[in-house]
Amino acid sequence: MNLKFQETMKKYLNHILALFIALTALSSCSDDNEPSPVPEPDPTPSGYCLMFYMSGGDKKHDILLMESARQAAAVSDDNVAVTVLHKNSGEGKDEAHNGTHRYTAQNGVLTEDPTFDSGEDFPITDPKELTDFIRWSAEQYPNRHYLLVIGGHGKAFVPYEDEDASAPKTRATLYDDHKYMSSAQLGNAIRQSGQNLDALIFNSCQQGNIEMLAEWEGTADYLLSSPFSIPDFGYDYASLIGDLQQGRSVEEALARTAHRAINLWQEFHNQEKCGMVTQVSRIRDLTPLWETMRQIIGAMNSSIEDRNFTTDAPAVYGQPYGQGYARALVSKYVGDEDDFFEYLRPYFALDIVGFFHAAYVQSGNMSLAPYINRLDEILADVIVTHRQTNGKHDFIYLVFNALSIYDEELDGQLYRECRFDKLTGWRDFYDSLSDFVYNYEEECEILTPISEHIVGRWDLKEMFRKRFNEWIPVEDFSGGSVMIFRPNNEVVRVIKGGEFTRLSITHWSITEGNKIKLTDFDDYAESDILQLAENDLVFMETNSYSKVKVHFQRANDTDRTLAERMVGKWSLSKRYEKVNGEWVEVENLPVEAWAEFLESGLLNSYTRLFSTSEGIKSDNIPWRVHEETGTVLCVNPADRVPSFFRIALEDNDNTMIMNHSENFNPELEEQTTTEYKDILIRN
Repeated sequence: MNLKFQETMKKYLNHILALFIALTALSSCSDDNEPSPVPEPDPTPSGYCLMFYMSGGDKKHDILLMESARQAAAVSDDNVAVTVLHKNSGEGKDEAHNGTHRYTAQNGVLTEDPTFDSGEDFPITDPKELTDFIRWSAEQYPNRHYLLVIGGHGKAFVPYEDEDASAPKTRATLYDDHKYMSSAQLGNAIRQSGQNLDALIFNSCQQGNIEMLAEWEGTADYLLSSPFSIPDFGYDYASLIGDLQQGRSVEEALARTAHRAINLWQEFHNQEKCGMVTQVSRIRDLTPLWETMRQIIGAMNSSIEDRNFTTDAPAVYGQPYGQGYARALVSKYVGDEDDFFEYLRPYFALDIVGFFHAAYVQSGNMSLAPYINRLDEILADVIVTHRQTNGKHDFIYLVFNALSIYDEELDGQLYRECRFDKLTGWRDFYDSLSDFVYNYEEECEILTPISEHIVGRWDLKEMFRKRFNEWIPVEDFSGGSVMIFRPNNEVVRVIKGGEFTRLSITHWSITEGNKIKLTDFDDYAESDILQLAENDLVFMETNSYSKVKVHFQRANDTDRTLAERMVGKWSLSKRYEKVNGEWVEVENLPVEAWAEFLESGLLNSYTRLFSTSEGIKSDNIPWRVHEETGTVLCVNPADRVPSFFRIALEDNDNTMIMNHSENFNPELEEQTTTEYKDILIRN
């Protein structure tokens, strides 16, 4: 045993000696001019540094943002230091609104950095400046726990390149006049600093989109932000510092800060002014969250056309899951205008977590349950605390959505560039869903042959426009229009505009695929017949940007409008002139005078005064009639000058009483009030 031990020790000493010689050789080969290696930082930071990076934007916010930093600085001590970089708006007469300033604060003393040169217009939205500020703060207070506060105006994530950035209406987490820093730029600026952050805090509005969460993943351990707009006074940083000074963890301090904020903001809710939301999330590693969301989104995308076989409302038995997904999307997107809580809710956004839950119930797709339950388990680990002034949890993480058929043109490709979409495939699902539901229609009865069952008179009762998956009633729809289909393929339209009615006539023909052509002028103008029942007829017209659905009901042929009853040729029988308030018959009538009202909406007239004279004819004058008063409006296409007369029908519509007047006597060159009453007989 002793010999073996001695041999082992000898080998060990020889190994140590060889290693020492090798290290000496390596040292002798080094260049004396090389910089010394950067020492490894103490793996256990001591103390805290709260960093404020803020842009006032206007004179009111200059003061309140800086006041937040001052209150934090006032309670600083050796353990919790404060740094500030604040750009003023330049609006105002005193120095409080001019220039950009940098400060340090410790033991309650706020000290401006005299070495800081901001230049004429400090580019605070430049990500490099944020990177430099974080590094500078770490140099002033090295080896600490760092919490970064971003202060200024913000806006929910919107992927529009051309959005106006001249006001707080950008997707930015920070803006300065016409320049802004996007959420992705902010995340990259933090990473470029090389500094590990314990917390990222947003003293700005609408910083709760899940797209932002994806951009900021890994930049800090915790995120404190709100998906809604927040009050100007933001969070209580003095109490936050107090929590840290008392030895509470960053997580506990942030959770207490969120609770304090909601407790104070609750007064806005109690007075029914607006609702408030705030949340603390763990964002160091969100891989499980993205993986689960991708599974949910993928499962939904692949099942859009599958049919539901559950019977629990609001899911509809036999309906495609896509219809349920769409109803869920609309229910979470459309704000309740009567609910003051949603007053500060951002536009173009919906709660994605709430959407998944609603999609499960609205569609009846049972296969989504394991994925959504897994998501809830992951969120329980991600979310430290979530508070709303209404006590609910229905605005956790928002996702961009414009719910418009214009989406693909405006933001489709731009959205695909964001990290969240690359991680989850959200945009592919949304495009597939919107395309499906926009073009989906429930099958309805269509009687055949169409050419026989469509003949007759149909009154227009309803008109709708397609919005995503829904047919929305057209506002201010007055109705009253009529279509009359004849066996000879003529179709007469009775069109009511305001109080006037006009006519037109064209031809109809049935084309392939239950489509109908209703014009003589456009070979491509076809409408889909969605329904043709005994008493109901539904057309759908589609153009590049919208769909319109019109619902007709069968009517009695005897229910004709005044315009229809006027159609025909009418010859002058008698004429009366009003003299001293009395109607006096005119003896010398024209030899021939008639007027013909056509179903095409045009008027032809002819007058020949004497048997030896030539007649005067007017053709193709558009006309329309007021249904209540009988006032007829004609417009001569040659000079666009309108003329008016009033008619009434008597004797079973075989006699027309036409009242008209002369408003100008060319011989006297003055206005007159000569009135005439013509009696015309139907030919």
